[in-house]
Amino acid sequence: MAVKVLVERRVRKGYEGWVWHMLRDLRAEALRNHGYLYGESWRSPDDHRIFMSLSVWGSLEQWQVWAQSDVRLKAEERINRLLRKPGVVKVFEDAVDPFLEEPHASGGRRPRQRQQG
Repeated sequence: MAVKVLVERRVRKGYEGWVWHMLRDLRAEALRNHGYLYGESWRSPDDHRIFMSLSVWGSLEQWQVWAQSDVRLKAEERINRLLRKPGVVKVFEDAVDPFLEEPHASGGRRPRQRQQG
């Protein structure tokens, strides 16, 4: 199941351009990794020092391999030096409608039987 990873970063004043380019380079590196589907970077219109990055991965395991890779860890270390505090990473998976699907014994999901009436 695909996962979406959001990373919010609050950049120290004067380093916005540096961080923007570093994020672009990091995304280019992610393209070379198995499971990376796509990514985007945004910046808040209210505070140009708040950046949000989105990456979409084919599976949680593929994201975790990238998250722990030397390339990413070193890039994050360089980026974090220019932030007010380390970025906040949040991982999301597709939401499941509890009325349409229920947990399956194998750990996956299967369609729930609809009741007649």
